[in-house]
Amino acid sequence: MAININTTVTTDEGFEVSNIFAYLNIYILSPESNWVNVSYFKSQEDWTNGKQPLNASELPNQVQTELTSEEFWGDGLATLIHNKCKSKIEEVTGDDTTTIVQ
Repeated sequence: MAININTTVTTDEGFEVSNIFAYLNIYILSPESNWVNVSYFKSQEDWTNGKQPLNASELPNQVQTELTSEEFWGDGLATLIHNKCKSKIEEVTGDDTTTIVQ
């Protein structure tokens, strides 16, 4: 899964990029120790081909997921984590600017 950001983002170099994708590296050790590193790419193809992520420091590059024990042991963990990251991204990009893609 990935998160599509359906708005224009300005990179650190000053370029405007629309409809970028966020990919998550999820680190879950226990309910008290979990976070996500987020990388942004111009396209799904760029991520698949191992290209460098965009430099977009205005967007969150790490999200503390703050999982409860129930969430940690639940069956919807991947979707829950993506939704938590969507919320953090939308704090910058605005409401309803992201969607989870398969």
